[in-house]
Amino acid sequence: MLPRVLISTAGPVAPDDGSIHVLDARQSHHLVRVLRLVDGAPVECFDGAGSRFDARVEHADPKACAIRLGARVAVDTESPLRITLAQCISAGERMDWTIEKAVELGVHAIQPLVSARTQARFDEQRLQRRHEHWTRIVESACMQCGRDRLPALAPALGLDRWLGALEPSAPSRRVVLAPQATARLAELRIEPSDSVELLVGPESGLGPEELAGADAAGFSAIRLGPRVLRTETAGIAAIAALQALAGDF
Repeated sequence: MLPRVLISTAGPVAPDDGSIHVLDARQSHHLVRVLRLVDGAPVECFDGAGSRFDARVEHADPKACAIRLGARVAVDTESPLRITLAQCISAGERMDWTIEKAVELGVHAIQPLVSARTQARFDEQRLQRRHEHWTRIVESACMQCGRDRLPALAPALGLDRWLGALEPSAPSRRVVLAPQATARLAELRIEPSDSVELLVGPESGLGPEELAGADAAGFSAIRLGPRVLRTETAGIAAIAALQALAGDF
């Protein structure tokens, strides 16, 4: 598998246009210092919007590596099932892991949430830093797993505010994970063309009022099985199950 590089483009790129893109210092260091690529080395580029290109290293500068684009590669690695993971922020590196694995499993979008029982507390500056950090995780996960379209990563919101802003008649399935629920995920009728909004609570779970708010917003409460899963496990397990039911697994 060739090294993959995310490039930024101002607009559509024509096949075999031969354009040169200079990478930032972080990407350049990875290609030249870590992977030891030299002038002429083949790489695979993607633009984050669904396009992939053959490419070669034009100039292996560890601070500003230049890449020359070649032919567009016709491939589609996106799931037909459009899953939005609405994940209450977990502590430490757990949120990083959840975002990385959700991208690998093919989610369409990620919405970080702050709920009443969220352990970590953030001011605006810290939330902005976390968003930038999570953005890099999304990009790295796409490079690793072969996705050419970056999942949308929304700014963190309070759970109540997010629920209140949802369109009541949106054409999507809404699911909230709740260990005390009686319905099982396998009972849901999911079609490959569906959009699914998946709400996952924090370490201590969602409170009764929050579950009632989710119910009022059209969310169906389901459980994944007889065992209580950690927040970083629950969402990933549900995404994998949804993909197996109607996605690309």
